[in-house]
This record gives sequence, structure tokens and C-alpha cells, in this order.
Amino acid sequence: MSVVASHPSLTPEQVERASKRDGKLYELIDGELKEKVVGTKALFIASQICNRLNTFFYPAAGFACVEPMIYCFTKANHGRKPDVAFLRFDQVPNRVIPEGDIFVPPVLVVEVLSPGNSGTELDEKLDEYLSAGIEMVWIVNPDKRTIRLYRGNGTMRLYRAKDVIENEAALPAFRLAVDEVFPAA
Repeated sequence: MSVVASHPSLTPEQVERASKRDGKLYELIDGELKEKVVGTKALFIASQICNRLNTFFYPAAGFACVEPMIYCFTKANHGRKPDVAFLRFDQVPNRVIPEGDIFVPPVLVVEVLSPGNSGTELDEKLDEYLSAGIEMVWIVNPDKRTIRLYRGNGTMRLYRAKDVIENEAALPAFRLAVDEVFPAA
């Protein structure tokens, strides 16, 4: 991630305008615009996860989207763009998918590792997401074909390609065969 500019008073609207103007994805980290570089493979995997969540939960219970900006952290000048976010409809006004950014903690966020991700950056994101009250975080490793599932209660489980994610309280009755989200080997 590269630092673009330091503007502690940037608003969500200004971040969105900068993204559109520059044709780049930005996160707002402690008031600084930081470019989020995402590869095609990571976007494919994120889309696969998003599609499976929406097939199961939308339109009855909730929705998933790819690369939404979320502002649910303790600092007003801080926003992240997880690769996937899932929210229940009871979390959003009038049970309607918001036009713009998300200002409540999603039920689930997913980060798909890309070559540009550092271990330190990943640890920071994980801590921020769980501290913000996000119930579940998935860290997807395309090279190892694994999903690490972190829960808000402090527990974690590693799922390999042959495993199935199921019986998770945050995603009632949802079932995902891990190997289905990765491109054919």
C-alpha cells in the first residue's frame, strides 16, 4: 500500500471523489489516503465468496458486496475497504442496501491475500476489524488455498481446500466448500 496524501480532515465523500478521480481504490488510514492494490486473482476469489453469500442470504436476510468502504472504527478519519463485507438487513436503515459507504460493523469481512500484503498490515487489519465489533474475519490465502476464520470471541480455525465452513453462529445455516472459491488449479 502506498501513502498518497495526509489529510486528517478528509470526509468519506472526499475519499470517494479521490478514488473516482484517480481510478484507484483508497483506504483512509489515520487521515491518510492509502492506495489498496488488488490483483485479478484476489478479486475473482472475493467475487466467488460474495456470490455464494448473496445466493444464500439475499434478499431475505442480508447482502454481501465486494470492496465496500467501511467506517466503523473508533477514529473518524479511518476507513477500510475489505475485499468482501456481509451485513444483515437488520443492520441497515429500512433494510435497504446503502447507496454509499457503510458506517456499521459488518457481520463478516474477508481479506484475500495479494502479493502486496505484508504480515504487519494484515495483523493491523485483523485487530481493527475485531476491535470494531465485526463478528467474523476471513483471511483467504490463494497460494495455500486456505481460509483462516477469526471470530470476535477470540477463537480461530484454519480451513483447507477440502474443508467446509458451516455451523457458524454469525452465518446461520450457511455452508461453503472452501475449494469452490478458488480458481481451478
